[in-house]
Amino acid sequence: METKITKEQIKNIQIDHGILFRNYGVEGQELIAPLRGGTNFKVERTYRNIDYDGSKGKTKGLKTIDDENATLTAKTLNCSLQTFADKLPGAKVTRDNQTKKITKIEAGKLGIISEDDYITNITMFAKTIGGEYIKVTITNALDENGLDFSAVQKAEGEIELVYSAHHEYDEDTALYNIEYISNLDLEEM
Repeated sequence: METKITKEQIKNIQIDHGILFRNYGVEGQELIAPLRGGTNFKVERTYRNIDYDGSKGKTKGLKTIDDENATLTAKTLNCSLQTFADKLPGAKVTRDNQTKKITKIEAGKLGIISEDDYITNITMFAKTIGGEYIKVTITNALDENGLDFSAVQKAEGEIELVYSAHHEYDEDTALYNIEYISNLDLEEM
C-alpha cells in the first residue's frame, strides 16, 4: 500500500484567505472587502433511507437526498449601507437618483421578500499551492441572519455575512458551483 503524499495532493492545498464578490461576472459586480477571519463555504443535505419490511438497516441504492442548502459566510469590516442592505432583505432602501448609491435604509413591511432583494450570486476564490484558484459560487443569495452591528472603542465593527443560496421555484438551477480556474486577475475587476 502506497503511503506517500503525491505532488498533485500538495498542489491542491488551499492557502491564504478567500476573496469574496457580490454578483461576480454580472452587472453590479463588487468586491466584498475588507474581510477578517477568511471565508467559509458549507453545503448541508438531508438524506433519507428508504425502509422496507425485512430491512437490515441502510441499504445501498435506497438512499435519497430530500433537500440541500448552501451558504457562504465571512466577516466584513465594511460598514457600508450596501452591507446593511444585504443584511436586511425586505427593508425600504432609498438610493440617490444619479449615483444609485444607497442613502437611507428603513424598516420594511413584513411579508414576502421581493425577488429584487436576492443577489444573483456570491462568489469566493481561494488560492492553492499549485497557483490555481478554487472558485465557489452560490446563486440567488440572501442573508437571512439579521443585522448585529456594534461600535466598540479601540476596535473595528465586524459584521457577519451569512449568504444562503436559494432554489428557483420555477426552474432547476444549480444552488452552487465549485470549479478550478487557472488565474484570477484582480486588476481587471
